Amino acid sequence: MRKLYGYIRTWRAYVRTPKGSHDTRDYGRALLLIAATVLLVWLLLYIGGGF
Repeated sequence: MRKLYGYIRTWRAYVRTPKGSHDTRDYGRALLLIAATVLLVWLLLYIGGGF
């Protein structure tokens, strides 16, 4: 459990830096775009009868 707390503490410290803040926003945006793309493809396949 202490190891997990250490990872969380290190991540929080990294996010507070300018580079970490920028990287976190970029990764979040990329994750949202990937999820939206997967959802769109799934919907198109579902509607088109591919599933």
